[in-house]
Amino acid sequence: MSERVQEPTAEPASESTAELLPELRVSAAEEIAAGNASSLEGARQSSAPVEQSISWLRMAYSIEYLLAVLAIFTFWSEVGGQGHLDMMPWYTKMISVLASAWCCIRLTAGLVEERTAWNRRTVAWLAGLILVTFIMAAITYYYHLHEETDQPDSDENTASVMSPNPPRCMRSSA
Repeated sequence: MSERVQEPTAEPASESTAELLPELRVSAAEEIAAGNASSLEGARQSSAPVEQSISWLRMAYSIEYLLAVLAIFTFWSEVGGQGHLDMMPWYTKMISVLASAWCCIRLTAGLVEERTAWNRRTVAWLAGLILVTFIMAAITYYYHLHEETDQPDSDENTASVMSPNPPRCMRSSA
């Protein structure tokens, strides 16, 4: 992970590209055909720490994804109300929460894997996260408007009339 954040040194462009973008490395057969055996050995030695850091990043992203799912469900039930979430079908909640958690993880990956914190990837995933949040708010508002009331809709209300007691002088003494 530290290889991705450090500035490139005065190495040839092919080796620094191999460190920063391991998926774009040239295959061994092409290196031997080109006669660059020394750069092939350098690429093999520098790719081991990168591959190890990628495996740690995958595990960290997996744990972050699970924590994001839990945090989003908790936050949504607190802000939107548990009663509204109970009225929604399960697949609506699942799709919304998983999409929101995916945007969170991709935002984190954009922050970690690029040289600068705010770049095109992070801005795009932040916009996606905001869009999913607005969709979740709209779904919650829809179920808020269409919730059933607890009281039945009937006109069986009884009206009572209250009249004060007549004064003593007007009462009959019978």
